[in-house]
Amino acid sequence: MFLVLVHSLSLFSQKDKSRVDTLLIQSDSVKYDTILIKNVRRTSSNALTAKVTYSAVKKIKRDIINKKMVLIQSAVVNYGDIEIKADSIIVNMRTNLLFAAGRKDSTGKISGKPVFKEGDQEFNADELTYNFKTHKAIIKNIITKQDQGLLHSQFTKLLEDGTSNISRSTYSTCDADTPHFYIKLPRARVYPGKKIISGPGNLVVEGIPLPLFIPFGYFPSQSKKAASGILIPRIGEERLRGFSLTEGGYYFAVSDYFDLAIKGNVYANGTWMATAQTDYNRLYKYTGNLSFNYANNISGHKGLPDYSNISNYRLGWNYNQDPKASPGSRFSASVNMSSSGYDKSNSYNVADHVTTQRQSSVSYSKSWEGTPFNLSASMNHSQNVKNKTVALDLPKVSLNMGRIYPLKRKNSTGPAKWYQELQLSYSAQLDNQINTYDTLLFTNAVWKNMRNGFKQDIPLSFQIRPFKNFSISPAITYTGVAYTQKIIKNWKQNYINPETNIRTPSVVNDTIRGAFYGQAFNPSISASFSPQIFGMFLFTNPNSRLQSIRHVIKPSIGFNFIPALAGMSSKMYRNVQTDSADTESRRLKYSIYDGNIFGTPSLSQKSGNISLGLVNIIEGKVFARNDTTGKPKKIKIIDNLGITTAYNIFADSMRWAPVAMQIRTTVFEKINLSASSNFSLYALDSKGAAIGKFEYTKTGKLMRLNNFNTGIDFSLSDLLKGNKDGKKPVPKNGSPGDAVNDGIAGQSSPNSPNGKPGQVGAPGTDKYGYKSFDVPWSMNLSYSVNYYISGFKSNVSQTLSCNGNVTITKKMTMTYTSGYDFKGKQVTMTQIGITRDLHCWDMVFNWVPNGTMQMWNFTLKVKASVLGDLKYERRKDFHDSY
Repeated sequence: MFLVLVHSLSLFSQKDKSRVDTLLIQSDSVKYDTILIKNVRRTSSNALTAKVTYSAVKKIKRDIINKKMVLIQSAVVNYGDIEIKADSIIVNMRTNLLFAAGRKDSTGKISGKPVFKEGDQEFNADELTYNFKTHKAIIKNIITKQDQGLLHSQFTKLLEDGTSNISRSTYSTCDADTPHFYIKLPRARVYPGKKIISGPGNLVVEGIPLPLFIPFGYFPSQSKKAASGILIPRIGEERLRGFSLTEGGYYFAVSDYFDLAIKGNVYANGTWMATAQTDYNRLYKYTGNLSFNYANNISGHKGLPDYSNISNYRLGWNYNQDPKASPGSRFSASVNMSSSGYDKSNSYNVADHVTTQRQSSVSYSKSWEGTPFNLSASMNHSQNVKNKTVALDLPKVSLNMGRIYPLKRKNSTGPAKWYQELQLSYSAQLDNQINTYDTLLFTNAVWKNMRNGFKQDIPLSFQIRPFKNFSISPAITYTGVAYTQKIIKNWKQNYINPETNIRTPSVVNDTIRGAFYGQAFNPSISASFSPQIFGMFLFTNPNSRLQSIRHVIKPSIGFNFIPALAGMSSKMYRNVQTDSADTESRRLKYSIYDGNIFGTPSLSQKSGNISLGLVNIIEGKVFARNDTTGKPKKIKIIDNLGITTAYNIFADSMRWAPVAMQIRTTVFEKINLSASSNFSLYALDSKGAAIGKFEYTKTGKLMRLNNFNTGIDFSLSDLLKGNKDGKKPVPKNGSPGDAVNDGIAGQSSPNSPNGKPGQVGAPGTDKYGYKSFDVPWSMNLSYSVNYYISGFKSNVSQTLSCNGNVTITKKMTMTYTSGYDFKGKQVTMTQIGITRDLHCWDMVFNWVPNGTMQMWNFTLKVKASVLGDLKYERRKDFHDSY
């Protein structure tokens, strides 16, 4: 029987006729045709808002009467951006409910557990019930990934806004099947991608509940957008300053490019410290950080002699510009400056206490493409926290023009003419220097000792090469300097020393401030000759591994002459008497620019120097052991054996400069050896001062030793590293059978693993069949000796240092640094560190057992940053009272 709905045009207006495209045709059979109705305005209140699609591998059963649909094996249901997968799914179209579950096999293992995915959120469960209409769900035994952590909950109710209420849950950042630790949360609410907020909870480690409870929990999820919040302080206690709250404050997420953290430390004795720190990072532009610490350190007891109240500061700034940000120019900053007492009272970093130097630099450079010009500007800071001295350059600017050839044609052909080799360059420098103490750094006294200077050089030169390895270079250089002060020396017969208040005739410097400029044209001529001599010795023994030795000798001689011509410079030199008689021979010649930054642009007299040098290099060619390639390897026997000296032609006395010698070589390609010495050709007087007589005429010795130093450094681990598997290498022209050491192939060792005989030459065994020692380790050793003589007094200093690491297990490493002071006859400061990877935890132990910085600290913390505050710390040093 068919029920036909007749298409009667009279039932519809002309406007509605176009909206009906297909009639519903229904029969009493179980088969239905597709229903397709377009543009119908009226929809049921129970209709879904999106299309539901489904599939299954084994079976799809439709229950028309009860309006249910059953999907079996690898069932998938999609509804909008929601996807549900499970072994079995039942859909009730009457109640709009979906039920999904897995299937238990004969072993009791459940396969095909429900997987719920909505957008970026995805989780697994044992059972799932979902309402298409309300978008709510009831889930049993769910595991969801929340940023760096995993949330296990027995019962979960998914709400329509995407959040969920959970009960009987645990939270852990451990991804093991059975978590090594978790926080037990009876009740909590999850805001996906944002946070988890819970009620009371407690920590469970290896299944053991610990008496560590929290009244409530807040677990933020990492996101690309930072959020502002409170920084929880750390509670501690120190021997001198008492109980403390440290590292507490507030974090400001200012923008996507930089942030700001304001933190403070407070101690029971009144000491406090404030810190402001910001990190900034803009992709392809710049990255860096800025921090400022100010501390008010109190020690002792008020009213007693040991009481002190001292303020200290520290400023750190790092700025790195991306090379792509501005081609042709670059800005960078590295600032590390502090008051001399800051580290002693406020730093727990050992390196801050043993390092006395602080260096800072803020620089900018610019080059113009297609031109020889470049500009650089910097502000530099150098500080010694031990003697409290500070040196500043504020600022230092230089403008340079690279070497150009003004007479050389751009498209010239053939050999260049001698005059076309004429070179011209330009350089200008501006500097402002301050040398003071850190206590005066921010006072007006700083500017009184400031030195200013400007210098420019314009050298014009060319080079003549009469033959190979010989060159002559005439040049003339214009040099100009500008200063804000000069000195005038005067002889004062009745001068009263302000320090001793005693009348003492002497030369007195009068400093005159203003704007002063000095200039000079300095002609010069220089020549150099540096040939190379080669020698070769070949070994005729065919069985010798050493094939040949080559000796390279590089002698060099140089000459430089600067005449003193009248009228080539402004008047910058004066004469002043030095005694009451005003003898002409006793008059002192000085420059009015003495003590200024760039000195005087011209010499007071002509200058001529001859430099001598000799360099020796010895190389060899040697075959490797058991070589099969037939090609020798090039090695260096002596990297450098050199000697240098110089002779001043126009000096009044002691024209020979000290003779310097040095040697450097590498033994076995692993041991570095070096030595250097300095000798004087002149003798000493009875007071230990050098005089103009040769040492040979006084003692019969050619030279007198001034200093000598030598050093050796090598990696002991690399030196002792051998064949790990214990096999003997196959000798040249031998057979594999020759690799068996002193015995018959297959000979066993009585002490093999599991008490069974081991095979000689087997992997992981030595040549006797025993287990090889295969623990990764490294040790670097260095030793140096410095012997120097001052007058008749000599002194020797020796240093021995070592550092390295040992990989105790695959997840446990020890590092160490130590040394020995031969003069003090004691071990230098030793540092030992042990790290252990505990899967989801990290353990760190650091120990300094000797020296003035004796300390130790132990830290056990969770790896994941979301639980960064879940850690255990113990520490003891000169601050603490534990």
